[in-house]
Amino acid sequence: MQLVCAMLAFVILLQVELVFSKSVNWDEFFHFSQIHQHLLGRPSPWLQAPFVALFSWVPALPGDNIDHIQLIRLLTLPFELVTVAAIAAMASRFGDHETALLCGLIYATGGYVFLHAFALRADTIAAALLMVALWLGLCRPLRAMEIAAIVLLVSLAFVSTIKAVLYAPAFLGVALFRLEKPAHRWALAGAASLAVFAGLLLLWLAPALPETGLAAILYDIGQLGRLSIDRMFSAGVFPQGGWLVRQLAFAPLLSIAILAALLYACWRGRGWRDRILFLSLLAPLATVAIYRNAFPYHYAFILPPAAVAIAPVIGWLRQRYGVVAVAFLPLVGAILLSVTQDRDILPRQRVIQTGIHMIFPVPVTYIDNSGMAGDFPRAVNQFASGWALENYFRSGQPVYSQALAAEPVPMLLANNVVLQDLFHDTFFDGRLLHDDDKVLRENYIPHWGRVFVAGKTIAPGERQIAVEIAVPGRYTVEGGGIDIDGRHYAAGSVVALARGTHMVSGRRTAQVTLRWGDHLARPPFAWPKQSYLSEY
Repeated sequence: MQLVCAMLAFVILLQVELVFSKSVNWDEFFHFSQIHQHLLGRPSPWLQAPFVALFSWVPALPGDNIDHIQLIRLLTLPFELVTVAAIAAMASRFGDHETALLCGLIYATGGYVFLHAFALRADTIAAALLMVALWLGLCRPLRAMEIAAIVLLVSLAFVSTIKAVLYAPAFLGVALFRLEKPAHRWALAGAASLAVFAGLLLLWLAPALPETGLAAILYDIGQLGRLSIDRMFSAGVFPQGGWLVRQLAFAPLLSIAILAALLYACWRGRGWRDRILFLSLLAPLATVAIYRNAFPYHYAFILPPAAVAIAPVIGWLRQRYGVVAVAFLPLVGAILLSVTQDRDILPRQRVIQTGIHMIFPVPVTYIDNSGMAGDFPRAVNQFASGWALENYFRSGQPVYSQALAAEPVPMLLANNVVLQDLFHDTFFDGRLLHDDDKVLRENYIPHWGRVFVAGKTIAPGERQIAVEIAVPGRYTVEGGGIDIDGRHYAAGSVVALARGTHMVSGRRTAQVTLRWGDHLARPPFAWPKQSYLSEY
């Protein structure tokens, strides 16, 4: 048993190293920006964002955005350890302690689990809460205190992520396994049916509920449920099949053990209670066949119940081949995954963070895809891609135009293809609504790499023209002199421009640029040429 504990410790040390060397994913930037949105007093979610409540104190510490994200990663690792402990505690019901620890080890090294269990996301936090609740249900006496703890843990997990509902089959199976009297089973079936009915009723009534007062909580939950159902199950069968294939390849022993556990559960002569329990623990994993967001990080959340169900299979393998032989493949897999991570991306991300803060020493409101400048306030607090972009088109609301009308937005960080195309495509109405496409194209100019700042370029000539300013503020005149609203400004001078129309007149002998800010700095180093975001 000590050997397996040492192996687990080694795997956790590998993950600690990745905490500080693995590149920050786009959604980690987004979640970190949500913490800052909350600190700035801007709208931030209370559902599906446990990290906002848990880690809102981190930005007050010394360090930059990436330092803070790494600290939050380190603080997320204990939730993985809780999940591993819950897996081992539950698996010990079906084998000895060494086998149970092997189940925990196989989970921790399980492909994308190894790479993402420490990520700044709700998944690992929710998985720990749910697995402790399952352990209480399976292994502890079902007394009032334990039942109350289960209800509390499940509620907290649901607040952390609505994906907690995907664990429902596992909880139902554990309950049926523990209940011995037929009357109790019928009562459970009735309660489960009532819960399903209540949930469907809430989804149906949510749009009609008031958005203020106590009912607003039900409104938020109901609307989130409606949107999440569309998000979860609207992309057909195996919507992320490519990631599933990679997961199977990265964790071959876990994959084979899950298949063997399925056969074990269905084997002729297996008692119905055991069969229901093992199938129910495997059932959440089946959602990868229809769940739209079954990306790599999802496996850290959805695999723990299955890691319990493989206990009989792992016990048989351990007895036949020994501990070292069973642990060898998972350990080698974890080492290979660690070695093959691109550790050059994180320094590039630091270059970008440093460059942005050199341009804007004081944070300004900005537009981007995922909140990459996390400590700056975001004008539009959503992704400019994926499901968020689909909802944006469905609503028909020009949210970017509305954001520019509400406050000055001096920076646009074109860190995805949707925003990059604004400045490289020649056609309107491509990836954004026409009004948004137009206002962003016409009011931002290149400054440093993917950083665009508010500005205008005015061609040479003598004809009087009207210039529409969407981002008010002080602008630096570059390239030559210009007359604005009847007053002449020489190159290098600074002019204050209000939002609205301004008249440009007089003879312009060269192209003139109006650049937001008082002689904005440019970093002395280049924007990284290589990739600055990893795929996952």
